[in-house]
Amino acid sequence: MKRILLCDDEAKLSRVLKSALVSAGYAVECVSTGRAALEQCATGAFDVLLTDLRLPDIDGLAVTQVVRSQDSGPDVIVMTAYASAETAVQAMRLGAADYLIKPFSIDELRIRVARLLARRALQEENGQLQQQLQGFQRTESLIGTSARMREVIEQLAQVAVTDATVLLLGESGTGKTVLARALASQSRRRSGPFCEVHCAALPESLLESELFGHERGAFTGAVSEHLGHVERAHRGTLFLDEIGELPPSIQVKLLRFLQDRQFFRVGSTQVRSVDVRFVAASNRDLQQAVREKTLREDFYYRINVFPIVVPPLRERTDDIPALCQSFLRKRHPLASVSPEALELMQRYPWPGNIRELENVLERAVILAGGAAAQSSEAAETPLVIHTRHLPSGMTASAPVVLGASLLCPGFSIDQLERTLIHESLARTAGNKTEAAKLLGITRRRLYSRLKSIANDNTDNSNDDVTVEPESNADGDSKSAK
Repeated sequence: MKRILLCDDEAKLSRVLKSALVSAGYAVECVSTGRAALEQCATGAFDVLLTDLRLPDIDGLAVTQVVRSQDSGPDVIVMTAYASAETAVQAMRLGAADYLIKPFSIDELRIRVARLLARRALQEENGQLQQQLQGFQRTESLIGTSARMREVIEQLAQVAVTDATVLLLGESGTGKTVLARALASQSRRRSGPFCEVHCAALPESLLESELFGHERGAFTGAVSEHLGHVERAHRGTLFLDEIGELPPSIQVKLLRFLQDRQFFRVGSTQVRSVDVRFVAASNRDLQQAVREKTLREDFYYRINVFPIVVPPLRERTDDIPALCQSFLRKRHPLASVSPEALELMQRYPWPGNIRELENVLERAVILAGGAAAQSSEAAETPLVIHTRHLPSGMTASAPVVLGASLLCPGFSIDQLERTLIHESLARTAGNKTEAAKLLGITRRRLYSRLKSIANDNTDNSNDDVTVEPESNADGDSKSAK
């Protein structure tokens, strides 16, 4: 039911207008001052504000300006008996959608309100379509060639066409929210709303109201009724992120909702029903939480209908080139990553997963392109991200990932060490300090290994690694052959 706030200090006129609007099927609340209208608009979700131009405290134009500056504020119709072209233009400039000149007929009022609500409905539908399009675009970051991601994408496609409850499990930053949006955009509810609630970000005292809504007067400060995310997600998808952080009291109420999709608003005894697809996510070990009694066992089994484990980035390093390309295409289309930097990125364990990868790339673009890397002119300038543009912690601590094919008959760890040292010196043009950093060892240890290799091969004329005496303080002017 559409909600209208009527602001007029003439009590008799307010009663007449409210009766006419209620009979047209709208929910109407009345106030008599501009300040009261602003308070109601700040706490209640209204679709239309119908306000008189002249009010006892502040005029309707000032009310219009404040209300229209708020996010998701109601559309405004200004009523006035002092009409002029200047007043109408000023009202429109401040954000009013329409105006009515007193006296006006009840039919004219109904027509104006109905027309405004129809336009608002089209705007909301357009917003949902834009959200759906963004959801499709965000699925690009899930597309990968690694076996783990192909498995995830296949599971996503299988469950998307159903209404089964989905539980997304994975470390922080692996893209669980993106996966939830992709699931919604591929389901039969794609045209419905996608409501997201971050359970860890809300205190327990607000969680129930945010989820299920509340009635006017349900608690101190509840000056109007409030629709919770459960109702807002009707015929759409409700996504609860970090569901393992829910307190037991909310788990009990959600358990009933998951069983029959029925709930009570806070302060109400009326049972309400909704048609909602439920998706949850957690970076915690929920089975361990059940053992620790922080998560109800019956609640866990209710949400664990179709679990999907989202792999960490270190287990899908084959997807890093595609992820880098996708990110750079959005931020700097002509940027690229050098093979050496890409190899280093694929060897890094990425504890922050995709979120960390995006931050590293954003920093690297700035370093590679200078202070103007984010400007429109620089966006047309090609740039290449090299290893020097990556964080020092990454270059110093990235582990070497060895293929299983190395462990075969004839494998020699001594030969592998010789090859790695030779490669590090070749990449750093003989600079032993930089070579030691690349290998993740100290400079003194590198000299020790070089000397050991040289001693082991004193009789081999084809030895490709030699070491000079450590007479130079820096040791970087010595050559490596």
